[in-house]
Amino acid sequence: MNLVAQWYNNVRQNWREAATDELFTKVFWGNFIFCFAIYMVAIQWLKFNSTRMGTIVNDPAYYFLQPRDFSVYIAFCTYSCIILAILYLVQYPYLLNRGFTAFAALFLIRAFCIFMIPLSPSHDMVTLHDPFTNFMANEESITNDLFFSGHVADLAFFFFIVAERWMRRYILLATLCLAVMLVWQRVHYTLDVVAAPVFSYFCFWAFVQKDVIWSPFLKKAADEKSSPGHVL
Repeated sequence: MNLVAQWYNNVRQNWREAATDELFTKVFWGNFIFCFAIYMVAIQWLKFNSTRMGTIVNDPAYYFLQPRDFSVYIAFCTYSCIILAILYLVQYPYLLNRGFTAFAALFLIRAFCIFMIPLSPSHDMVTLHDPFTNFMANEESITNDLFFSGHVADLAFFFFIVAERWMRRYILLATLCLAVMLVWQRVHYTLDVVAAPVFSYFCFWAFVQKDVIWSPFLKKAADEKSSPGHVL
């Protein structure tokens, strides 16, 4: 109960203080709408890209792993980490705002990489069923969105931005399990899951740690009470 009470107090106090900053309020909601629009555009691009033919990679890991359907376990790893990350970030409005920006940048970089490095999955791929993505895209599945893995990139980003130790340990374990299952299911190549954290860390470093977008305008960005440090 102490953890719940502390979480509630952080949310109430930090958002009450943030609400007194008129500039931040405008920036936050404008940034949220912009980032959500980027996400929706990226989904439409991924739907279009599903029809584009790409190169099939001869991944050595596939020789040792017979394809299996891990969709349920992949969804559990993904959405349990998303819930934890949201519960953590909602305590800190300024950090959440920077997180939106970094996440949107990660989507844009991934869309650019998919365009520049067209890959197609192995012929024996087992289709990944992701309920949220399927709902947002109005498609049963999205394919050809290979380099780099969006699932691994998202979870790696959460690992970098969340400072609570037990959460980071859980997210790290979930990310490792997720990476293995994605390769095992033939949804991604090994290179896709290995490269993803590199892009995640770049976005975290540039848009959260260095805060290259908002720091000139929002002087209080690093002053939230009860917010732990995010130095890696």
